[in-house]
Amino acid sequence: GGQKSGAVVAVDPDTGATLWKNQLGRGGVQGGVHFGMAAEGTRIYVPINDMFYPEDVARYGATNPAKPGLYAVDAATGKLLWSAPAPDVCGDLADCDPGISQAIIAIPGAVIAGHMDGRLRGYSADDGSILWELDTLKDFSSVSGASGRGGSFSGGGAIVADGMLYVNSGYGLYNHMPGNVLLAIGPKK
Repeated sequence: GGQKSGAVVAVDPDTGATLWKNQLGRGGVQGGVHFGMAAEGTRIYVPINDMFYPEDVARYGATNPAKPGLYAVDAATGKLLWSAPAPDVCGDLADCDPGISQAIIAIPGAVIAGHMDGRLRGYSADDGSILWELDTLKDFSSVSGASGRGGSFSGGGAIVADGMLYVNSGYGLYNHMPGNVLLAIGPKK
């Protein structure tokens, strides 16, 4: 399981014994793993947020650096296979953070992660390199003609069905960027 402490732990389902533990993130109130990891084959993909509130420095200390990004570990051993630190594209944008809070998904060859900075990224399952990126911090026209705007990604993750990717963008709670769009991404018709 992934924890907000930043640790990923494997537990024997029969005995409850810890098989391995790997500390990937710094952790904290907005740190570590939030809404879910993904697995494919022998790999576990771990999203780390590691956003710190100012009061967290007093509570937890600031000796460990934040480690927002995506990580892959071996399911049998917990050994780190690769790490993909999140690019920091926030600049001075209020409530922007590079971490991953939304549940991620794995599909053959890729991992899809929505970041708190409003970017949806597809990562290579082999080495964590970024395959593509969509900046959702903009206005979108809806099928009804109303406009909406993307924001931070958090909560439930994307869904892939029939060649389409569906994902919500916008999470205005807890110092995150609000938005109100459900995006349908796929081939143009």
